[in-house]
Amino acid sequence: FFFVAGPGSRCQDLSARLDGEERRELFYRMRPEHALASSAALALCVFAFREIRKMRSLPSAPEGVKLKSGGEIVAETLLAHGIKHVFVLSGGHVAPVYVAAEKLGMRVIDVRHEVNTVFAADAMWRLTGTPGVAIVTAGPGVTNTITAVQNAKMAESAVVVLGGATATMLKGRGSLQDIDHMAAMRPVAKWCGTAKTLAQVGPLVAEALRRCQEGVPGPVFVELPMDLTWPLEEVVATYTAMMPRGDALLSIAVRAILKRHLNNLFAPQGIAHLLPPNTLAPARPENPAIVSSPPPTPKEASSREVAAVVGMLRKAKRPVLVLGSQAMHSQAQVHALVKAVRLLGVPLFCAGMARGLLGGNNEPRLQFRHERGKALKNADLVILFGAVCDFRLQYGNSVSQKATLVVVNKCQARARQNRAPTLAVKVGWFGETCAGAGEWMQALNAAEEHREADIRKKSELVPGAGEGANPVALCRAFNSLLPPDAVLVMDGGDFVGTCAYTLEPKGPLRWLDPGAFGTLGVGAGFAMGAALAYPQNQVWVLYGDGALGFSIAEIDTLVRSKLGVVCVVGNDAGWTQIVRDQERVLSSSCACTLARTDYHLVAEGFGAKGFLVTALAQIPKVVEEASKMARTGRPVLINCHIARSDFREGSISV
Repeated sequence: FFFVAGPGSRCQDLSARLDGEERRELFYRMRPEHALASSAALALCVFAFREIRKMRSLPSAPEGVKLKSGGEIVAETLLAHGIKHVFVLSGGHVAPVYVAAEKLGMRVIDVRHEVNTVFAADAMWRLTGTPGVAIVTAGPGVTNTITAVQNAKMAESAVVVLGGATATMLKGRGSLQDIDHMAAMRPVAKWCGTAKTLAQVGPLVAEALRRCQEGVPGPVFVELPMDLTWPLEEVVATYTAMMPRGDALLSIAVRAILKRHLNNLFAPQGIAHLLPPNTLAPARPENPAIVSSPPPTPKEASSREVAAVVGMLRKAKRPVLVLGSQAMHSQAQVHALVKAVRLLGVPLFCAGMARGLLGGNNEPRLQFRHERGKALKNADLVILFGAVCDFRLQYGNSVSQKATLVVVNKCQARARQNRAPTLAVKVGWFGETCAGAGEWMQALNAAEEHREADIRKKSELVPGAGEGANPVALCRAFNSLLPPDAVLVMDGGDFVGTCAYTLEPKGPLRWLDPGAFGTLGVGAGFAMGAALAYPQNQVWVLYGDGALGFSIAEIDTLVRSKLGVVCVVGNDAGWTQIVRDQERVLSSSCACTLARTDYHLVAEGFGAKGFLVTALAQIPKVVEEASKMARTGRPVLINCHIARSDFREGSISV
């Protein structure tokens, strides 16, 4: 009561007449229930006193000291965790974050649509193992990322989306772009968090960087209200402008409530966290929540599991190994993976990010591209490493029911999806030579060569005059001319499907496609991330003309950022993968017809270099010029008129 009693009160008079020993004796002689009540009353009074103080004054920094803003704290936390690039679309809610990031030396790439911030961040993770970071404004800025976040979730990519939000006091009051971000993002993100005080901002971002990498990687979302990102002085000025004037009781109450809210946002521990070094005494230890830490180390497979698989391999006569994108999550261990695959000696099929694992050094041949379905039907042992039994493996029906099935996956639920394996292993690798598979290898080699001959025969067909180039021949031509260091990005349907049969990445981590979600529009975002992750490599995007429409405006971003990406467009003036079967079954091409748009001129309008290809004979010279141009940092778009073909008839996936 001493804190709230006024001068000359009976409480203070009593306190003055009793010395310390008498006061302690008086306390100890009290009955327990009286002592408890007195303690509770004292705590309540102290709490009330503190709350009343918050209502009387505005928060401020110590004289002569400039506090760090929440945006600066976010940027410092990202930098402490090794983040060197952030992908943004500007917005008032998050401006302090990307401005601070640029001041700290991070590369800020500003795009034309928020979805591409996440696609670019996704590619950064896939190629480097460092979480990708996207920064977007509130409301539609956040909702525009949802498709890319779901794509990252299904591709198991560690991405952090930092989304702005209205001021904490204005949530639910009709503020600009104010929505329930948590409700929108929880279904698609692995984890969501929101900051409620300034002291929480740094630790929350650090938590997001940890969460996105642990276990099965995935995208996470952090909501950053704008009164926690802008400088304290600006926030106080904004709230002060909202305070009603006058001596009316309601006005006084509103002012008191707003002042209390501000003091809670910038609580003493929060302000201390924002002070520059050497302004506090004694100095506080560095907050462990924002210290850089390595990504979590995956648990090794048990010796019992390894022994079981080794035994299966020794008995198998027709083994097959299928590698999916999850096998490439440990980017630093890719060379060890290549060594293990060669030591294992098992016929290998690669999908997603694992394409090109053995590169050009595939002799003796272990890695196969064609007739995977037939191989799986005839195999007596199938090991799925980072691959699952979804639509791509006919929900498990691609594997013979008589075969032994081993699934190695970080997610046990996905390991058992659609078909129960003989053995499900959470993580691990099995480096054991498989003997006695010579005849099996010969059979797979024969099937591979037969399919290559069929593709070569398809490429020799000559389209009619004015129809454009044979798409199979076009892709084979590009495959022979692409730079050996090229990173290939796939964005499309029918044309990209043809590319998958004909283009060979020349090494590991040289192939990017959307993954299981089958998202169109990933091309430009993936290209940005790839060009920044591997600045010494050329990045080539293979677009269908339909898919190009989703992100063609990002050519402007590539130009401004001086990212020398080469875009190849297979322009057959339609949604060919859909229309082929739609016409056959429904006798209609409704909604599937496009124009042979001059995309090369559109690209030049953005400042890139455009080429038009209407015949195969043009390709060698165009590829040479495009490669030279790209190495100077100028993007290139090659608009290739192609004819329609039946090469991928029946290719609609369900």
